[in-house]
Amino acid sequence: MDCWSFEENKAFENAIAELGNECPTLFQEIALRVPGKSIEQIQMHYAELVRDLEIIENGFLDDALDGFDLPKTEPNMASNATPSRVLRKRGTPWTEAEHEAFLVGLEKYGKGDWKSISRYCVKTRTPTQVASHAQKYFEKLRKFTQQEAEAKLLAGAASSAAANDNVNR
Repeated sequence: MDCWSFEENKAFENAIAELGNECPTLFQEIALRVPGKSIEQIQMHYAELVRDLEIIENGFLDDALDGFDLPKTEPNMASNATPSRVLRKRGTPWTEAEHEAFLVGLEKYGKGDWKSISRYCVKTRTPTQVASHAQKYFEKLRKFTQQEAEAKLLAGAASSAAANDNVNR
């Protein structure tokens, strides 16, 4: 999984803005400005950027968002009205690879930067899906830590009780 930091992405975008799309050595120039990224990684990142721009510029963004948890409004509704029903696609379970990429992104971008984690690490999930996954992940961690603490407390109490029994005999 190829993650791009905010700084790497900014250097990538700045290089494109400065050099222009027509520069014959564009990818080599970007590689000089983004250490640690191969020409192949830069070309893939560039292709993703071009694809995203084409989707937006051609008005296909709505089609690309199909399947995400977005409210669907009825055609004749006022913009400030609440939709009478919300169509939602059931979530698909996270794969182990997606979760690993999530953990890498969490380490790199920190808790709360779901947009960057989604954009650069878990590209198959939206920022909302990443945030939801994070919420469940941290809740599971909290419960596990709480159960571990309770188990240690009970083990300590049991050994204290056993020690007291031995003293009283």
